[in-house]
Amino acid sequence: MIKLNEIIDGLEFVGFGLDKYAYLNLENDEIIYVDEYDDINDDYEFDDNFIMLPSKYEIDEYSMMEEFIETIDDVKLYNQLRISITGRGAFRRFKDTCINYEIIEDWYKFRNEKYKEIAIDWCIKNNIKYKE
Repeated sequence: MIKLNEIIDGLEFVGFGLDKYAYLNLENDEIIYVDEYDDINDDYEFDDNFIMLPSKYEIDEYSMMEEFIETIDDVKLYNQLRISITGRGAFRRFKDTCINYEIIEDWYKFRNEKYKEIAIDWCIKNNIKYKE
């Protein structure tokens, strides 16, 4: 049985870049972290005992930011956050706006809950037993 936080850590690793992947080894409940540029295949033979965690696209942190913005009641802040996620550099601007308006902890709490939901859904979908 794997700890849910270990799955969440794997999801966060994957969220850092397009060339990052994480797998659960079903034999020992170990999360294997893979960077596209690592020579990991020399160390592991990925077979049916490994399940890939959701990809960066499946996690979709941009949608999380949009959902978070919809929870904001303050019209000025809402508009600032909407503007911040437009175009290149959206993640950095969004985070900076959250820091400037002193809601960064609210964002992290919201984001962490979303990661937890994704982890639980993934475990259920793949019949993985987990503990919190």
